[in-house]
Amino acid sequence: MMDTLTAGRGRRFSLAFFIGALLSPAIAMAQPKLPVRTTATSGEEASYDTQKHLTVAVTKFADARTAVSGFIRRRAVRVQKQEETPEQLIAEFALASPDLVSLDSLAAALGYVLENNLNSQDLSGRIGELRADEKRTAEQVAAMEPRRTLGTLEEQASLRRDLDRATDRLTSTRQQLAGIADHAGQAYVTLRLFDEVSFPTGNRRVSFVNMPGVEYGYLRLDNPKVGLTSAAYQGYALKYLVTRGKSYFNLGFYRPVSGNTGESDFVNELFVINFGQDFYPRNFGRGRRRYFNLYTCYQLGGFILNRNSDKGNEFISNANIGIGLEIMKTRHVLIDTKASYFVPLNDRSRDLRGVLGQVAFNFVF
Repeated sequence: MMDTLTAGRGRRFSLAFFIGALLSPAIAMAQPKLPVRTTATSGEEASYDTQKHLTVAVTKFADARTAVSGFIRRRAVRVQKQEETPEQLIAEFALASPDLVSLDSLAAALGYVLENNLNSQDLSGRIGELRADEKRTAEQVAAMEPRRTLGTLEEQASLRRDLDRATDRLTSTRQQLAGIADHAGQAYVTLRLFDEVSFPTGNRRVSFVNMPGVEYGYLRLDNPKVGLTSAAYQGYALKYLVTRGKSYFNLGFYRPVSGNTGESDFVNELFVINFGQDFYPRNFGRGRRRYFNLYTCYQLGGFILNRNSDKGNEFISNANIGIGLEIMKTRHVLIDTKASYFVPLNDRSRDLRGVLGQVAFNFVF
């Protein structure tokens, strides 16, 4: 009776652990999103013929923040905004166009440039429109000025309102022309610098994909139990990628390569279900290469252990940690390999732990 109760508690604990492992990524995704790039008002930015948006992820944030603040202090013609927190810096400032080269060099030296967009526009057409509007509005004001005191009181009040609107429009037009003239040869820069350790995803939103595929696995046990387990198990699984991160689920089975003695307690199948994630290193392409992307990985889940007798089957949680290499990755196809250490999380760990090799092929559906 005591053994039955213990086994029941173990199965309930394994199931609870597995459910928690699957739900934890969804809970993480439900957290508030990181602040994204902020921009100046359209009127302010539109008065510059060049706009630049720059986002940089760094691992030594304190040093990078000091370097960027010093650059802004020395080179900026005008600072519109500069906000700093322990994890990020957001700044909007005007810079002489030739200094953009120095800004790019600084950004590349500080960390990983996630965004570097440069937009240029020809303001001559806009200047022509503003000057035409200025001339037209000035003529309207000049025509209305002598008639301010003519007519009835109601007509005078209506004329004054029209005159005030025209005067305000004229003032705004002249300010826009003056702003464009003052900003000639300058660029408006929107810069975000963030600590990659605190904000591991930066300003990138979770990118979901629909990439089903197949996976081959080969599990070599460290300490197979003679007569009860095979020295190695192999099998196939469905592997389903859900984010470009990569996050994925796999569902499949492993069967003994050899050594099935026919005994009732011999383990003849492992039916596995796992959730996994891969992480690209900062200094080895960050998963952006087409060939040979290195990464580390983990898998959490469990497996149903089946015996020849089809009795006493149980669900056992497992955790794998390993390293992988993407052989080829395009927008539509992924060929992936990995090796990890397979660790059952129960008293059968000694008999069933071992090295797990996997090869997978996925495609965009």
